[in-house]
Amino acid sequence: MNRARTVRPFPRLPTPIAVLLVAVVVIGCGGDGLTSAPTGPDATPATPSGEPTPVATAVDGPTTTPSSEQTASPTAGNGSPSPSAAATACSGNAANVAFFRQAASAMSWAVYCAVLPDGWFVESGSYRLANGGRLEVTYRGPGNADLAIAEGNICDGLGPDVEACAPRDALIGSAALADRTGELGRLANGLVLDVDRGANPSWRVTGLGISEADFGAIGAAMLRVAPGG
Repeated sequence: MNRARTVRPFPRLPTPIAVLLVAVVVIGCGGDGLTSAPTGPDATPATPSGEPTPVATAVDGPTTTPSSEQTASPTAGNGSPSPSAAATACSGNAANVAFFRQAASAMSWAVYCAVLPDGWFVESGSYRLANGGRLEVTYRGPGNADLAIAEGNICDGLGPDVEACAPRDALIGSAALADRTGELGRLANGLVLDVDRGANPSWRVTGLGISEADFGAIGAAMLRVAPGG
């Protein structure tokens, strides 16, 4: 005769312990759904600097100026331009013209742009207002010729040595930069034109792949941009 098996009742947990176990199960199940705030370098959006830095729009090739805008090609016989003129005469597209207009209005010193023959275009450009201001623009021309303009406090951060901020291998003589007279020199395989070399402000044009005659004509035909013009 089989005896009936006695089943011992499972001890009942106190209510607080049971609640605690349920809470642990809920938290454990829900943990995978939590997302942490990104902490990597991309988590913080870039903060715009307080200093505006307009950039001249680079273009992929030569641009033609609308017929309503007057342009002049640099020639040795043109002489010096008027003391200041509208930025619309500067070489480049509408964005480049607006860039020079803004820079001329922002700076306390004279801003110059290049007036170049067909086939040239603005490659890059920027300016800043800190420490007296500085403007830099580069142009690209036929045969991969290169023209660079630096204006304002171009020696900022380069120390007092003029050879460090405005290097030159040899002096050729004097040459015109629009309505100013500067020093024409050689630098490696290129040419350089400095006005008030090493001072603040100063103006510097460098050329590579440009003949001395053409470089002199480009300097003479540069335009002093009227503020707001």
